[in-house]
Amino acid sequence: METWRQLLGVFVAGGVGACLRVVIATAIDERGDRIPLGTWAVNLLGCLAIGILAAWVPRGPWRTIAIGGLLGGFTTYSSFALLSWELTRDDRLGAAALLVAGHVVGGLVAVAIGAWLGGLLQPST
Repeated sequence: METWRQLLGVFVAGGVGACLRVVIATAIDERGDRIPLGTWAVNLLGCLAIGILAAWVPRGPWRTIAIGGLLGGFTTYSSFALLSWELTRDDRLGAAALLVAGHVVGGLVAVAIGAWLGGLLQPST
């Protein structure tokens, strides 16, 4: 079981990560590019950061706070990428392929269903 201090650390770090995500993505998107690159940039930065932290920070409370809190608030895509890379590194290519396909296809399907449900549940004006 996580300690209360560790959970508080995850909570605070997650808030910091979420604020960083909004600031960075907004700054990039406000450049006016035809393609909104802010989320893409944040996801790649999160992947770079999670790779560095996974190599540098041993398992334990600080790793949980840094990866689960800070980067969890910054982007969950980085966690998905780390899991996919670990499966690939461990020669579990089938599991890695299923994980990637499940996230991408499953995410698109979930968004489509959510949009459909949202349309059904939207109050009439």
